[in-house]
Amino acid sequence: MEEREYFYLNGTTKVGPLSLEGIKSAPITASTLVWNNSLPDWVEAQKLPELEGFFAIQSAPLAPPPVQPVTQPSAGSYNAGGAPPMPDNYLVWAILATIFCCWPLGIPAIIKSSKVSSLYSAGDYAGAQSASADAKKWTIIAAIVGGIFVILYIILVVVLGLGGALAGLNY
Repeated sequence: MEEREYFYLNGTTKVGPLSLEGIKSAPITASTLVWNNSLPDWVEAQKLPELEGFFAIQSAPLAPPPVQPVTQPSAGSYNAGGAPPMPDNYLVWAILATIFCCWPLGIPAIIKSSKVSSLYSAGDYAGAQSASADAKKWTIIAAIVGGIFVILYIILVVVLGLGGALAGLNY
């Protein structure tokens, strides 16, 4: 008897030729379409007599997996590590506000932002969150106060410069 060559469809791709052992080791299911040279058309693999017992063994029911009890996390619980995500430290913004806006108010922002990671690493999550909020607050205050000073400076320069220019026209 001649060895049959089997083909199967993987989506729209025809895979083969395979021997009988090759088709049994292929990633097919009972409903995968297969063909060999003795068939007029593609059929489901479970309908081939030579594969009939193969799917009975393959589809034997397995013991169900153990059921894990589902517990609702409590209000204070966090991820698997038990820690909440680290809050933003706003260090870059604090430094920029200190350099470009108002350095006296930017310094507390830098101090608070530098405490965020050390408090978080020590397990003081509430302290880290508080330091993060304070760093943000001082950064915003420094930026606003610095912006007000810049606007006042521009107004002063324009008024004095314009006054000087007008005074020069009187001569």
